[in-house]
Amino acid sequence: MAAWRWRIRFAYLVLVLTFLGLVVRFHVPGTGFTSLLSIGAKSDERVVPRLRAVPHYVIEDSWGYDGTYYVQLALHPWLDEPEQLKQSIDNPSYRARRILPSWVAWALGLGRAEWIVHIFALLNVGVWLALAWVLLRWLPPDNAGNLLRWAGILFSHGMCMSVRNSLADAPGLLLVALMVAALERGRKPSAMVALGAALLTKETSLLAGMALIPPRGSGRRAWGVAVSWGALAILPFAAWLGYVRWQLGANHDAGLGNFTLPLVGLGEKLASVVSELRTEHIEPPFVGSLLVMVALVTQAAFFLLHREPGKMWWRIGASFAVLMLFIAEPVWEGYPGAATRVLLPMMLAFNLLVPRGRRWLAVLALGNLSAIVGVNEFNAPPHESFVVSGERAVRTQIKWERGSGWYGAEGDGRRQWRWSSGPGRLRLTNTSKESATVRLSGEVAALKPTRVTIRAGDAVLWSGPVAVKREAFETAPFLIPANGEQEIEFSADASGVQHVNGDERVLAFAVYDVDIAVARVGPAAKTEVSK
Repeated sequence: MAAWRWRIRFAYLVLVLTFLGLVVRFHVPGTGFTSLLSIGAKSDERVVPRLRAVPHYVIEDSWGYDGTYYVQLALHPWLDEPEQLKQSIDNPSYRARRILPSWVAWALGLGRAEWIVHIFALLNVGVWLALAWVLLRWLPPDNAGNLLRWAGILFSHGMCMSVRNSLADAPGLLLVALMVAALERGRKPSAMVALGAALLTKETSLLAGMALIPPRGSGRRAWGVAVSWGALAILPFAAWLGYVRWQLGANHDAGLGNFTLPLVGLGEKLASVVSELRTEHIEPPFVGSLLVMVALVTQAAFFLLHREPGKMWWRIGASFAVLMLFIAEPVWEGYPGAATRVLLPMMLAFNLLVPRGRRWLAVLALGNLSAIVGVNEFNAPPHESFVVSGERAVRTQIKWERGSGWYGAEGDGRRQWRWSSGPGRLRLTNTSKESATVRLSGEVAALKPTRVTIRAGDAVLWSGPVAVKREAFETAPFLIPANGEQEIEFSADASGVQHVNGDERVLAFAVYDVDIAVARVGPAAKTEVSK
């Protein structure tokens, strides 16, 4: 028995290390873990100046996701620049209601913009680890059933989505769990602090207040005490809402558009998934949406059919199951959608309350199907395929800019590449009063045999035959004069082709991990350049 328990504990540890390994893949040289903020290039153009001054990862041709807004609130947690926030955030009055994670990042970052941005990007990672520890109270590592439930919670799609996009949902869930743990210990003041903090993190945490309902037959006095405690928990949130209104004005959309008549949103989502599976065939996004729907419906059905109102977790789970019936299409839209993170407390309560035993194993498995989709949230973001190297002093003086002809960056976790429709251009600018030499190296490939040529103006730096197999290249060195610039052109002799998998792009060639090596112009370098 002891050996079996050690195996279970080892499995817990392996899953934690697996999570950390997935997160590490999001580190990008030069911008750290800011790819977890999901800042899109289209919204990056209007972010607040404090964020613009911090190097951060930007998703090409995208609006990004909600973490873009919350990290800006972390840089202005007291809403001290209302005009800037109104220009950079879609609905600052609505977003500012979830202010606690922003306060935490601001405090831990000591008010320094760079620290705040990087701390906010990793805040959900710390929350994940903290929740993994808190869950050991109910799911200790002593049997396989607890392992399944523990992993189902932590790797659920909602949890993974919150970590991947630096959202408020995972922090809100952690605070709800801390509230229930405090109530179970009889520590009501601590529980109310946790509930109040949860409300300042995610306003739907108000439903977790159902845990305060006194046992049946407790009498008016018990109800009065419960209402009083609940009012104390709500008070900070109400005060903050007043402050937000004073600073930013009224909400244009307080989120009411996220709710509709019972079952309307759920029905539309199910119809959409079934229709797309029939017309688009079996594609991963549609299958993932179906798995998520099965998991959520299983969880909600459990609470509606297996009634245990005397348990705090049941009252919380049932409240969110009812909420699920009113969620509108904007929350369900996408593949698989945001409903999993909105309903995280239901998922947690489900895993803690499903009875033990083999006859319930199928229910437990169906309710945790979203974990299959959750891991997919950690697909590593593509890094930039062009990287400047060399002495720091020289490297910082060379700025580069992609010109026309390139598609978005792609990667597989080991290599980074960009396809070009041909030709693809690259502009290098020397911002220093000293000249610099540059040499490009990397790999190039194409979908059909061709010859790729790299030019600097009229000078050919490299040319060679290329086919499907990647070919290494290294250009001759060339000079960029002080305060000057040089345009580099990558071109192919053969025209591009369209891939057969439905990709509408015209692909002429791809370049992999292009190193832009820069160096000072010394006597030897001048001689080499002049040849």
